[in-house]
Parts: sequence; structure tokens; C-alpha cells
Amino acid sequence: MRIATSSSTDLNATSAVQNIAKEIRSTISSPSLILVYYTETQDVETIRQEFRIQFPNAYIVGCSSCRGTMTEKGYVGGHNLAAWAVQDEAGTYGTALCALSESSDVGKSAKHVLQRAIESSGRPGELPALIALHATPGNEETILRAIRTELGVNIPIIGGTAADDGVSGNWSLFDSDSVTDCGIAMAVFFPSARVSYSFHSGYAPLGDSAVATKVKGRTLLELDNQPASKVYGQWFQNATGKPIDENDLFAQSTLFPLGRQTGEIHGMPYYTLSHPASVSDEGGINMFCNLGEGETVHFMSGTKEMLVSRAGRVVDSANEHERYTCDPIGGIAIYCAGCMLHVRESLEDVAANMNRAMQTAPFICPFTFGEQGQFLGGEIAHGNLMISAVLFHKDEL
Repeated sequence: MRIATSSSTDLNATSAVQNIAKEIRSTISSPSLILVYYTETQDVETIRQEFRIQFPNAYIVGCSSCRGTMTEKGYVGGHNLAAWAVQDEAGTYGTALCALSESSDVGKSAKHVLQRAIESSGRPGELPALIALHATPGNEETILRAIRTELGVNIPIIGGTAADDGVSGNWSLFDSDSVTDCGIAMAVFFPSARVSYSFHSGYAPLGDSAVATKVKGRTLLELDNQPASKVYGQWFQNATGKPIDENDLFAQSTLFPLGRQTGEIHGMPYYTLSHPASVSDEGGINMFCNLGEGETVHFMSGTKEMLVSRAGRVVDSANEHERYTCDPIGGIAIYCAGCMLHVRESLEDVAANMNRAMQTAPFICPFTFGEQGQFLGGEIAHGNLMISAVLFHKDEL
């Protein structure tokens, strides 16, 4: 199993793909699977067509990223296209994509995508070692439930929700055959190498908590029967000494999200984070993920320094030092776009921390509007302001 990455800022989409193909071929001759990440400024249809021309025998999935990408070569911002390719003669891979409409049954569509991806791998009836999931915003929890139901067990997932530069709907997905701005894409991995994973928030609860007593869709209307924005605003002022600017809730809440306890390891709880986006007309809070009525939500806190350092720590956690010698072939990471925007001046440090933790092995990392992964306790979840990482190791299965 060999992995290669490449990126390009060429304004011409055809030339960008050709340059990437040339660099990938300098390391691997015939990729089994290619993951592609790109900014909203790209000509996605041309990218799709050119990747198909350059690599007609490879499975391909593409997903838009917010304002740039990272690889082991560093952070590249602005107009950007990056690719991660794996060649693995002893392993098998498969992909599938479907477009969604307002009338689509998302759960059934997700199961169908998973079934098609597994069928295309030539391993029907077997459990993949890993699923890479990319979807456009809004249905992530439903998709994860469908995967869990279809497979009957939780398996490692590395996932990121398609993003654009300004939450304006300019996100997209593609495979070898089509492009969509509303859909689901999956890649299944049956690799010859061992897979390890990690999924973390890095934030800590400050002590305040309340029960979600009224929820509508992704709008948290009430906490403990009070308007959610009022309760959150009081928690924010208690923590910072300043009133929150409701017109700047997205940015100000990046270091103060809400969290739900997902499980615990060795008596230590871990949390799935939810990022407040804006105040609703009813005084609620529009969120980037679903909350359930009756769930307890905790007021969480992080720091800018933590956002810079934790990417490396999450990758380091995935290395499983206590069980194995660390010698990764390469990896994939997903970093929240909200966190990225908060530490824009330090993204080279974020990339350097990840590169050290990866032992300079090739990796790719898009910036997404939601992250999916598997906690060490086994739960698979969709959250915000999270980091998800998987590594592939030289010690074979």
C-alpha cells in the first residue's frame, strides 16, 4: 500500500489536474482510489472530467473545502485543488454517489450509496475497514443512522460535510460520473494495511448545562424552558465578562460551543460538539447539527492555542503508540472550517503539527462544515468544531 498527495493553485482546472496527475504518478503508477478536495472557485465539472481522463481505472470522490486545504507539504489557501491517492494491489476499494432532491428518502438513499460502494469494491457481504463519507449539509445524522442500520455495527468513519467559502450554498460533491450540490458520496476501504482512527473535540465543559426542552429541526428553541439564545447569552457573559453580539454569534461561539456527552473512557467523559450559527426569529439558536429534545447540553470552552495544537494531538492519538510502533504509510484528516477561520494566521503551525504527528507521511485535510468520525468508545457521530483522523500502517492486517 502506497499513498501520494499533490495540490495545485493553477487557475486553469485542466492544467491543475494534469500537474497533480504528474506528481502522483511520480510516486504511484496506478491509484486504486483518489480523494479530491477543492475550493468553491474551481470548475468542478472540468476537474471531474480531467481526473477521469488521467485515471480511468481509479475510483474517485471529490468534496469542496472551505478556503483551502492542507497536506504534508503545508497549508494552501485560496483557489486550490488537492488530491490524495492510494495504490494497493492487495486491497480493494469502491465508491458511489447519489444526488438528493426535496422528495428523497435520505436514509434509503444513504443505504443505497453504501451498498453500491461495497458492490463496486467486489467485496459484497463484507464489512469495510473504513468508510470515507462526504455529504452536503443538513442530513448527516440520518446518513450515519442509515450506515449503522445497514451494517449492523459501528465501523470507523472519516467524514466531512462539503463546504464553501461563506455558507452560501456553493458546496459540491463529485465522482467519476457526475457532480451534485446536494447529495451523498462514500468510499469504502478494504486495505491491505492496518487502519487506526481518532475523533476529538479538545474542548472542556465550563460547568453550565441545561436540557434542550424545545427543538425544531436544527433550531434549538428552548433550554430549560427558556429562550435558548437568552440562556446561551448568559453563559457566554458569565464566562467572558462581555455580552455576546448576536449578529456575530457564529464567530464568537467558536470557542464556546455546546456539547453533549457521548460516552466516557476511564471515567473521563467525551463530548460531541454543536456550533451555534445564528439567532432565530423566535429567540432560539440555529445550529449546524441536530439536537434532541430531552438531551442535556453543556457550555464548552476552548482556546486558540488549543485549536492550533490539537490537530497534531488527534493524529498522535490515532497512532496507538501504546500498542504499536508508529510507522504510518499515510493518513486522512478532517478539520472544522469554523476552527480554521478562527486560526487562519496559524494554519502553517497546524499543518506542521499534523505533519510531525504523521511522521512526515503523506496526508490530506480539507476544511469542512461538519465532521464525522468514530470515538474510541465505538460511537460514530456527526459534530462541529471537531477533528477526525485515520492512519494507515505498515504492519499488515
